[in-house]
Amino acid sequence: MKKPLMALFTAALLALASGGLYAAEGKTMLFHLKTSLKHDDAQICVSYNEIWAALEEGLVVKVLVDADAINTFKVGWRGKDDIEDYKIPQNLRRALAKQFTDDKLDAVPKTYGEFLNMLHDKGAEFYVNSSFLVVAKIEDRLGTVENLSTKFFKPIGLKEMLRLRLGADYYMVY
Repeated sequence: MKKPLMALFTAALLALASGGLYAAEGKTMLFHLKTSLKHDDAQICVSYNEIWAALEEGLVVKVLVDADAINTFKVGWRGKDDIEDYKIPQNLRRALAKQFTDDKLDAVPKTYGEFLNMLHDKGAEFYVNSSFLVVAKIEDRLGTVENLSTKFFKPIGLKEMLRLRLGADYYMVY
């Protein structure tokens, strides 16, 4: 009598524990990108990997591009930003393929520009600090992204940024 009861209790605990792995599904995760590619390429590049992982786990993903990270997406003299042609190392592409695409290397982007577009296509929402666009001399007025390469970034003000943080179940800063 004790063994079946113990087995049932163990099964119930395992079910509860395994459910905890997916408790994040449907919750919101905010990624706050603050560091530019020029100052630390690891931070912004790792954030793309984590954003993909969060999307795969069923999280609602919001990304706030802020402070110096905005300069990573600023259109330069050649009409491109710093990251769009930045190649993803082949060993990282293989690792991502193994984790997310059943080893289909062709399903993994080759550049971070492709990666960013893929994340957006998978449902990540991107916001940009409109006040910093002015401070960084990227825009002359609030609410525009004319000089950013990524047109799907939605400019938001300080109150909206605060609401993003307060509304997130999980918060990650890069």
